[in-house]
Amino acid sequence: MADSNEKVRNSIPDDLMFSIMSKLPPKSLNRFKCVRKSWALFFKNSYFMNMYRKNFMSNNPYYDETYLLLMQTLVVFEQNSWLYLLSGDAREGFTKKVKLDWPLPFQEYDHDINILGSEINGNLCLYADDDNSKVVVWNPSFEEFKVIPPNLDVFVLPHIVMVASQLHGFGYDYIGDDYKLIRYVEFYPNHNYVLDGQINVPRLMSLLKTIYDYPSWEIYSFKSSHWKKLDLDMPTYNETRVGVLEQVYTKGMCHWVSEGEYIDNSYLVSFDLNNEVFSLTSIPSLMDKLEDIHLMLLNEFIALMYKDEETTTFHISILCEIGVKESWMKLFIVESLPCLGHPIGVGKNGNNIFFLNEDEELLMCDLSTHTVQELGVKGAFTCQIVTYKKSLLSIAD
Repeated sequence: MADSNEKVRNSIPDDLMFSIMSKLPPKSLNRFKCVRKSWALFFKNSYFMNMYRKNFMSNNPYYDETYLLLMQTLVVFEQNSWLYLLSGDAREGFTKKVKLDWPLPFQEYDHDINILGSEINGNLCLYADDDNSKVVVWNPSFEEFKVIPPNLDVFVLPHIVMVASQLHGFGYDYIGDDYKLIRYVEFYPNHNYVLDGQINVPRLMSLLKTIYDYPSWEIYSFKSSHWKKLDLDMPTYNETRVGVLEQVYTKGMCHWVSEGEYIDNSYLVSFDLNNEVFSLTSIPSLMDKLEDIHLMLLNEFIALMYKDEETTTFHISILCEIGVKESWMKLFIVESLPCLGHPIGVGKNGNNIFFLNEDEELLMCDLSTHTVQELGVKGAFTCQIVTYKKSLLSIAD
């Protein structure tokens, strides 16, 4: 009987096997390659990988009513920021480009504004780069917003102490039905006092650590309207060369890339908003130029884009299973495109990645055809493109 079963398995035509396995989700496919040595070779078969890419990109979680938001920061006398709602076919240069007014807390402070992560249930998290205390969650559909209050235990400190907070994630705890915000807070001496020689810096920092137990992680809950300290030794993010935090949210977890002292210490950090614990996934050693690594979501899967500087080739790998280094799957290779610059966002269909080149022009790369198109839209010093789906629920719901 065993010999009979083996003959049946060996008699399955490759075309049929390709067709079946190309429809598997990435996590399942990654596990299947460990079952048989011959199945592992599928990943080196160009015909199979092309079939799998096509099926992967056709599994699009977005809908027609999804829009794109373009955030631009232009350096004139100050870093003025603008936000536009883009609709229509990107290949035709977008048929509509509507300028949106920032929510009230930012209308008189319309510079150096960034979007943290992406839209969640119609809500955007906005923050100002040079003002640690200014964070707003905004629903453009309802034109309503919520200002995140400061943690008074942190910001009410002696004048000799300065506070720096680094936002790391905004997301939705779907089990606890609660929006949450994560940040890293640390203290440092006020340089004016240091220069005057009025304080002993090592003694001050030791005192701060003893009294306040900082630096530390904190999390804000919309339900409780309260900041809570987290007892975690969690790696902080690696800031990109364009100065924008690349944080993604999916399925109740926030993710960012952390750079260690050595390449083996570089990780994808994944924070679970419900149980408030984190996990680390090692980044493959071939992604050893972290300044050229960009974190994004492709069809709800965590993806890393990295560039080979010698060949100007872009590689995109997706993560099949959090915490498993071996589950990174190289899915796309976009060859010899030195003009692209750096990525600023992913299109709503998952096929397109937007770039800002050295001339501050927006380009779109189609992953299906490996073609690049100029969009006729001028960029700025800093740009972000995020997908946006209008919500029927207000922030208060």
